[in-house]
Amino acid sequence: MKFTKMAWAFLWVFVGVQASAQGTKLDISAPAPEVLSTYYAAKAQGADEVVSKLKANGFSVLATTTPIKGATVITVTNEELKATNTWLATLNVLVNEKEVRVQNPSYFGAAYLQDKYTYGQFAGTLKSLQKALGDLYTVEDEFKLSKLPHYQFMMGMAHVEDTIEVAEGEELETKLNGNKYVAYSLKLPDGSTLVGHNLRSRTNNFLLKIDAAHNAHILPYRSMIKEGKAVMLDPKYYLAVSLPLLSMTEFMRIASAPGNIEKDIKRTYR
Repeated sequence: MKFTKMAWAFLWVFVGVQASAQGTKLDISAPAPEVLSTYYAAKAQGADEVVSKLKANGFSVLATTTPIKGATVITVTNEELKATNTWLATLNVLVNEKEVRVQNPSYFGAAYLQDKYTYGQFAGTLKSLQKALGDLYTVEDEFKLSKLPHYQFMMGMAHVEDTIEVAEGEELETKLNGNKYVAYSLKLPDGSTLVGHNLRSRTNNFLLKIDAAHNAHILPYRSMIKEGKAVMLDPKYYLAVSLPLLSMTEFMRIASAPGNIEKDIKRTYR
């Protein structure tokens, strides 16, 4: 069958639209881009299949949670991530009917490690993710690489170093055992412990208020225990850096979320 010039033109436009909607394919060997995608997306797959592939490619699966209906979040770690001894010690992978999404270690590395971060240092983790999940593509959530180390939603709001103390005491880690509010705990090389928290369902619903179910893998929320204190990232920082398309109107719509998250995490250590 012969295509007319008009048919060929339509085909190329269609392919272009599809590629645009899908995002740009990750090329690990490419130089640092000006803008980093917050997440990478892969084709839709079943949660059990994803877990199996992640394990087969060097990841330890710490937890599988469902923060909201229709969103399964798989939390993973590996040696490269744990070696940071930071909030970057784990990554969350979202599985839903449309796609698989994973937190981009390059994006969060720039945000959390600041001047200690070099673009490309998590190439090993990205290669393992590609092997496990297949081709990875950028998504609409993105932010300038140069500005991530000093990220704040707006002037006067929290930076990455503005943590909130949620508990203090000698026996904090013993309170994690059998605790229904704990999704996982991970001992890091420097002796600190990263804790993933199961928030209440009504707290998690902030995602629905801003139509962010496709980014449900910003949960579980985490705290870190070190030297007798447990701290958490200020939600006014973490929610904003994790949802860079969030508008001021949307932020106001979930104004109660930061306080509710803090209360839920403090509940873990009672």
